[in-house]
Amino acid sequence: MRNIFDKKVIDEIFDVGILLKFLHGFFELLTGIFLVTPGRIVADNLVIAITRAEIAEDPSDLIANYLIHVTGNVAGGVNFFVVFYLLLHGIVNTALAFALLKNKMWAYPWAIAIFGLFIVYQIYRYLHTYSLLLLFLTIFDIFIVAVIWLEYNNKKKKSKKL
Repeated sequence: MRNIFDKKVIDEIFDVGILLKFLHGFFELLTGIFLVTPGRIVADNLVIAITRAEIAEDPSDLIANYLIHVTGNVAGGVNFFVVFYLLLHGIVNTALAFALLKNKMWAYPWAIAIFGLFIVYQIYRYLHTYSLLLLFLTIFDIFIVAVIWLEYNNKKKKSKKL
C-alpha cells in the first residue's frame, strides 16, 4: 500500500485533480456562453417543441411543466447572476488550473486563496439550497485545495534543496 503523503502519490493526485478542475471550469465557461448566445434560443425552442404535444394532452404534466419552467427561468434576466458566476468561476478555474499544470509557483497561493473563497461562498449557498451537487463540488474543492497545499509545500522544499 502506498503512503498517501508520498511525493509521487501527491503529484499523481494533484495532476488528476487539477485536470478535473480545468475541465470543470471549461464546462462552466461553455455553459455560461451557451446561456447568453443564440444557442439558448435553440434550446428554448427545442423544449417547447418537445413538450407541446404533452401539454396539449395534459396541461398539468409535471415533467413538461418543469422543463418549460426551467427554460423560462433561464431566459429571464433574473439569472444574470448565474451566467456571471458561471463565466467568472469558469475563467478563474481554467486559468488557475492551467497555471498550476504549467507549474507556475505564483499560482499555488493564488489558487488556495481563490478556491478557498469559492468554498466559503459554496458553503453559504449550500446552507440555503441543500443541493447535493453543490455539497459534492464543495467537498471536491476542499480536497483540491488540500492537494494544492501539499504539492506547493513539496515544491518549496524541493527548491530549497537546490
